Amino acid sequence: MRILIGGDDEVAFRLVEALMEDHEVILVCPESAKHENRMARMDAERVIGSMTSPPILRQAGVADADLFVGCSPVDERNLVACVSAKRLGAGRSVCFLSRPDLQMPGEDAAALAQSLGIDDVVRPGKQLATEILRIIAVRGALDVQVFAGGRVHLLRYAVEAGAALVKGPLKDIGVPEGVVLVMARRGDDVFVPNGETCFEPGDKVTAMGSLAGINRLLAGYLRSGASRRRRMEATVVGGGSVGLAVATGLEDGGWNVKVIETDRKRCEEIAPVLDGLVLHGDGTDLDLLQSERIGESPMLVAVTSNDEKNLLVSLLAKSLGVSRIVTRADHLSNERLFEQVGIDVVRSARGAAVRSVLRMVDVARAELLAELEHGDAEVLELVMPDDLPEIPIMNMRASLFGIIGAILRRGRVIIPRGTDHVEGGDHLLVFCMSDQEDAVRQFFLHRLPNLAPTEK
Repeated sequence: MRILIGGDDEVAFRLVEALMEDHEVILVCPESAKHENRMARMDAERVIGSMTSPPILRQAGVADADLFVGCSPVDERNLVACVSAKRLGAGRSVCFLSRPDLQMPGEDAAALAQSLGIDDVVRPGKQLATEILRIIAVRGALDVQVFAGGRVHLLRYAVEAGAALVKGPLKDIGVPEGVVLVMARRGDDVFVPNGETCFEPGDKVTAMGSLAGINRLLAGYLRSGASRRRRMEATVVGGGSVGLAVATGLEDGGWNVKVIETDRKRCEEIAPVLDGLVLHGDGTDLDLLQSERIGESPMLVAVTSNDEKNLLVSLLAKSLGVSRIVTRADHLSNERLFEQVGIDVVRSARGAAVRSVLRMVDVARAELLAELEHGDAEVLELVMPDDLPEIPIMNMRASLFGIIGAILRRGRVIIPRGTDHVEGGDHLLVFCMSDQEDAVRQFFLHRLPNLAPTEK
């Protein structure tokens, strides 16, 4: 596929790096674009100039492009570039919209795109806010994903001291019905739990299962008896499009919310929209945080547009005693760094947006339902051939990291045990490590028939 990417920041570079191995990629960016060393390492053509200029787009070969992506930090530039690219012959166009005053319901965004001849709109801020709200809804969760129309849930959670799961080997403790433990992480070590596993407080466990099963796992296995019911109070630092969306979403869920925003005009804009207090001030001002008793808040969400500021706010809040912190980090290198210094949950608007474009681009990636652990792990939906005979799961021994978290079969959801089986037409939700994705596909789609019991 021939793909033109118009942009000059982290999003454009990450898209080029993700697509250049399997596609012909051309980056259209101004000469003033930064990260010269990074661009020099890219195996992609680069056309210097404005992505809104028809002569520049023609020079980049837009008429032969299967896809044009307008992903600069300036929404108006993206809109003009996408409209021009379509008129000049591009097969499809995808437009990034980030500005608060251009945020709108999904239906309105789709209508705007259609009226301009644009095929898809990506709203990084809205995607990030939705992801944050989904995680906050489960007290203490590090990640939450929902599949199969809400019938299958994925949960990532740090085991609490005193929880049942740390009181012996897994074979003696067991797990509730309707749950599969697909991965655990202890420090930098990742492993698949088995009967001999002895969990320790702080181990990060990833589980897939039904909603009822996940709730039983949380209440009876991952949380301690001393764990108290949360107070529905939160502080949001940053009143931009993401901060406003998070704050309104929390208020809709019954939370008491306090917002801190540095721009006075923005404070005046969002104050009438929210029921909670909107403070004009700097979230990195320790005196302000102390005077507002932020340390007594059980939740802080740092979502300014500056990674370094978000980190400083989060560390200050942690030192003041805030028990749970969710932080925005848009630079790829910062996502892991922030977690390493003790931030509970780190999410990226740019990362979420990039992943959505990759799924649009690559048909093979339509099987990719979710990426976790900052891209180190994935959930795939693999459809078994119709003629596949019944194969017991206990027969599926393979030297790879691919765990069946759920089976979708003729409208039913099965959370598998070793006594269950896979059969033709099943949709398998498989949890795997990203570097083993091809091997997992090969195993489930091509090697499984060899594991079927031989008829006598």
